[in-house]
Amino acid sequence: MKKVTFLSHPFSTETPLYGGARDIHIKSATDILSGDTANSLLLSFPNHAGTHVDVPCHFFNDGKKLTDYEPSYWIFNHPLCIDVPGGDGYLIKYKDVANSIKLETDLLLLRTGYEKFRMEAKYWEKNPGLSPNLATELRTNHPNIRAVGVDVISITSRLHRKEGRKAHQNLLGGHYESAPIVLIEDISLINYQNNISQVTVLPLMIANADGAPCTVIAQ
Repeated sequence: MKKVTFLSHPFSTETPLYGGARDIHIKSATDILSGDTANSLLLSFPNHAGTHVDVPCHFFNDGKKLTDYEPSYWIFNHPLCIDVPGGDGYLIKYKDVANSIKLETDLLLLRTGYEKFRMEAKYWEKNPGLSPNLATELRTNHPNIRAVGVDVISITSRLHRKEGRKAHQNLLGGHYESAPIVLIEDISLINYQNNISQVTVLPLMIANADGAPCTVIAQ
């Protein structure tokens, strides 16, 4: 049986959030050691926390919500991981990936290597991001790409917030002939291998949501 690998980070109170927020709270609800019948947790967190997806409703009120997608949408049979520049605040451009994307690519994973700073403040203070140009060219030239995953906290660099908003809008908007491209942010690509042939993204199915934490597995 082919090895299955997680591409998502474990969720905890130490999970970094965009802007340095500390809004994840996990505490014991019931505890066997305290005399309860079972162990359970009480969770409170933003929906864009940890490894998570953004869908069109995140930037457009008339855009698709999480539960508007069929289950099969989240299974990708032609994933491609490309190593790209990952300096502080670098905005990934189309020229960084143009020659590597294949016609059949349905999931584009961009590995900056910035994941190594995940437990440092610079992970959210100075992260690389995506340029509006990259978003436009993907929508225009690669209609088979349904999702883009990045090993940074957001496709918006904290150092280039205007450009990041535009990149989100270009990827998630309905103003192109191609379908919107959903996003997977804060994904783990450090152990990604080129022999991976399928990636499955499993968002937490929250009704009417513009995104949600997800578990991502690859094989």
